[in-house]
Amino acid sequence: MSSSEVLGQYLWHELLTTDPQAGAGFYGKVLGWSRIPYEGDAGYSMLGNAHGPIGGARVLGQDPLADKAGPNWLTYVGVPDLTAALAAVQARGGRVLHPVTAVPGNGGRYAVIADPQGAIIGLYEPGAMAGGSAAPAPEPVVWHELTAEDPQAALQFYQAIFGWDVVATHEMGGNVGTYYLFGKGTRQMGGAFIRGKDLPPTWPRWLVYLAVPGVTAAAAAAVAAGGKVLNGPHQVPGGNWIAQVVDSHGVPVALHGPKDVAKPATAKPAAKPVAAAKPAVAAKPKTSTPAKPKPKAKPKAKPKAKPKAKVKAKAKTRVKAKAKASKAPKAKSAARRKAKPAVKSKTRAKPKSKRAVKPKRKPPRRGK
Repeated sequence: MSSSEVLGQYLWHELLTTDPQAGAGFYGKVLGWSRIPYEGDAGYSMLGNAHGPIGGARVLGQDPLADKAGPNWLTYVGVPDLTAALAAVQARGGRVLHPVTAVPGNGGRYAVIADPQGAIIGLYEPGAMAGGSAAPAPEPVVWHELTAEDPQAALQFYQAIFGWDVVATHEMGGNVGTYYLFGKGTRQMGGAFIRGKDLPPTWPRWLVYLAVPGVTAAAAAAVAAGGKVLNGPHQVPGGNWIAQVVDSHGVPVALHGPKDVAKPATAKPAAKPVAAAKPAVAAKPKTSTPAKPKPKAKPKAKPKAKPKAKVKAKAKTRVKAKAKASKAPKAKSAARRKAKPAVKSKTRAKPKSKRAVKPKRKPPRRGK
C-alpha cells in the first residue's frame, strides 16, 4: 500500500479501559485474545491472538490519551500527511484532542481528534519502518458505525479528511431513519445514522464490530465474563447476526458473525476412510484358509477309520451335516475330543461299534 493508498484506511485500534489487565480477562474469555507486552513502551500493551497483534490497549489513570478520550474502542485512520490532515480538521470545525506523537522506532506519527459533533477518532501517518505505508487493520474488526445528530454533515467532514464517500443508503425507519453506507469506490467501510436520544452520553459515537464464529455463543460468553448484552442478537441485512454488548469494564463493543458456530465441515469426510476400508472384505479368503489343513488330518484318521468301513456312509453324511452347522475348526476339535473314547472301544466287544461311529472325526474324509 503506497502513501497515497493509505488515505482513509483503518490501520489500528486501541482499547481504552479502566481494566488494569488491559482487557485481557474479558476479551480472552470471549474472543481468546491475550495481552502482549510492547517493547517500545512499558506502559503500553497490545491484545492479540495466535495470528499476532490485533490492537493496542491503554489504561485510564495510567495514560493521558485514555484519560482524554474516555473508555472506548479508538480507531486510527491512515493519512499520508498528518500535519496537513490536522489543518483540514481544524479548518472544518474539528479539534485536536491529543497532539502529534511519534511512534518509537520510526513507526510514524499519530494524533487524536474530535469531529465537529464530538466523535473521537485517530489519525495515523505510517513511518519509515512501514515504508511510508501500512496494511489495513487485520480482523476481527470488521465494521465501523458512526452515530451523529447530523450524519450527512458528519460524512461530509470525513470525506474532506479521509476521502470517504456515501456509496449507498437504506431506509431503516423508526428512530434510525436513513442508514448511510460509506467507503471508497464501491467498497463499503462502515455505516452512519442518526444518534438516538435514548443513547447515554457515554455511548461512543464510533462503535467497532468484532468478528466472532457465532454471535449467540459470544454474547453468552460476554455475560459470563462480566459483560452485559444491550441489543440483540438479531439478524441484519446480508444474513449475518449482531449483538451490542458492554464489556466487563463498561466499554461498548459489537459482535458480528453467523448466528451459531458452524459445525466442522471435516465431520463428513471423516466417514470416507471407513468406506475405503471396505477392501478389507478381500480378507474373507482368510476364513477359508483354515479349512485347508483338513486334508493334513487324513493320515491320522485313516488307520482308525478302516475297521468301521460299514458305517462310512452314515458317518460321512453326519459329518457333512455337522460341517454345515458349524465351522471347520470346531468340528475338528470335536472330532479330536471324541476320538479318544473310540480307541478304548477297540479293546472291547464289537457290538459297541455304534458308539465308535459317534466320534465326528470324519471331516478329514471330506477331502476325498
